[in-house]
Amino acid sequence: MIRFLYIDLFCGAGGTSTGVEAARLHGEQVAKVIACVNHDANAIASHAANHPDALHFVEDIRTLNLDRLLAHVEVSRKQYPAARVVLWASLECTNFSIAKGGQSRDADSRTLAEHLFRYIDALRPDYIQIENVKEFMTWGPLAVKVVEASHGHGAYCPLKIKTVGQGKHKRRTIAPVWVPDATRRGEDYHRWVACICKDGGYRFDHRILDSADFGAYTSRRRFFGIFAAGQLPIVFPTPTHTKKPAPNLFDVRAKWRPVRDVLDLHDEGASIFGRKKPLVDATFERIYAGLVKFVAGGKEAFMVKYNSMSQSGKYVAPGIDDPCPTVAVQSRLGVAKACFLAKHFSGSPADRAISIDGPAHAVTTVDHHALVSGNFLTAYYGNGYNSPVEAPAPTVTTKDRFQLVRSRFLNMQYGNGCTASVELPAGTVTPTPKHHLVTYCAETPPRKGRYLLNPQFASAGAPIDRPCFTLIARMDKRPPSIVTTENDVQHLAPFIRREGDTLIYEVYTTDSPIVVQIKEFMALYGLVDVKMRMLKISELKRIMGFPANYKLVGTQAEQKKFIGNAVEVTMARVICEALGRMILDFENAA
Repeated sequence: MIRFLYIDLFCGAGGTSTGVEAARLHGEQVAKVIACVNHDANAIASHAANHPDALHFVEDIRTLNLDRLLAHVEVSRKQYPAARVVLWASLECTNFSIAKGGQSRDADSRTLAEHLFRYIDALRPDYIQIENVKEFMTWGPLAVKVVEASHGHGAYCPLKIKTVGQGKHKRRTIAPVWVPDATRRGEDYHRWVACICKDGGYRFDHRILDSADFGAYTSRRRFFGIFAAGQLPIVFPTPTHTKKPAPNLFDVRAKWRPVRDVLDLHDEGASIFGRKKPLVDATFERIYAGLVKFVAGGKEAFMVKYNSMSQSGKYVAPGIDDPCPTVAVQSRLGVAKACFLAKHFSGSPADRAISIDGPAHAVTTVDHHALVSGNFLTAYYGNGYNSPVEAPAPTVTTKDRFQLVRSRFLNMQYGNGCTASVELPAGTVTPTPKHHLVTYCAETPPRKGRYLLNPQFASAGAPIDRPCFTLIARMDKRPPSIVTTENDVQHLAPFIRREGDTLIYEVYTTDSPIVVQIKEFMALYGLVDVKMRMLKISELKRIMGFPANYKLVGTQAEQKKFIGNAVEVTMARVICEALGRMILDFENAA
């Protein structure tokens, strides 16, 4: 039984529509999308390829003539007399989003919500549903940006150069930068809500919901608002998943779904070294931040000396800032890899990483993910517990119960050939590269670690054992990537050579400081290569909840933009299903 007829404004490629039409109640379809509007022709073409029964308008909502839409709605009402009409609006969010920081805001784009009034007046929908970033609630007037000058020279207003027109009419204009007025946050939002409620006779409620809490593969946090006509009920879905399930019988929520489930982990991409187009240092810095955080356990990680005590009989674990102690190569310890995703938008690199065992962070329209690994010790006796590398090792028995011991240091192959810590400054660099990172190691089964890298922002990334971070529209230019680390000595990076049980990591005079740091880190933790590739269209679709066979029209850049701009499919579905159940109870009670 169809309970809702949806009009999907700002429909994009169809995230909302796909979720709405996937909603089921007692095994039956709950809702049908009857019309949609978007200004992008390829977005509408993508929507039409998957939802051919809907009426499609390639038009700006500000200029659309409503006559044809109204006629179509009336026909649909007669066809489904028991259905409620829902006006869904995923309002433009770029000029509200915190991701834009202190950049100039488009005042006209921030007023698109005002154009809903004529749709409300004409259609008189039973429900109005709004989706946007949570910063939408801070919608208020703009003010000229003022920057405090350094050294006590007062303040100034930055200017932006904008190109308008085409061909011979093309010209540049200079205008001040307009940003939200911090003293008037939320003024326009509260006025807008009040107008709809007062003039249209609606009641309103809202929630900030995380899609990962409902089984999505991304941890996309969004504002969802519902206006209900008359006495119609308002309800929001109940979370079915959680980041950390409570260890009791009363919490029936499942653990967040890991993004690894929808990634092609067999395709590792190419090495980050020796590429035709070398990676920029900023990308290397993000990769290194992820390695430090997830492989080394953070900057407080240390190398553990397991084979001796101090003269006082006490064990003292040396820090990684100190030279490595002598380690006996007796295959007593094993290094296992942990995976994480790299999130590169906002904040310091070390603060923006997540596990791959949970949902990804919100997916943006620019690929921002890549893949990395971490280390811990595994004991094979007793209960087989794990021990972090920053803690002392478990008791060493007389039998081989651990897998691997590694010793690594910097070897200067000239003069007296002395060794040095990889965390200390290197010795003099000669015209012929003489600095080598050396590791002595026993054989261990190949292991891989992965995390997602987000090139849009500065962060360490996110693990693939959690949901993906938020995807945004700008990933059409800089898509997320997956980073893979491995220790299989059969597949060495070009700068690594093997001499017996010794791996030699070569550091060249042409290496940038951050590349040297990565090489030193690889030697320290026995990594033989780090690979990276951008996420595929198929992976991005699955992260946002689209079915694998969902059709998208346009270039790869356009398709990535459509995916990042889309409403997460799972959220549209669960909101529709929750409202459908409430409507049935409401009608039965009446």
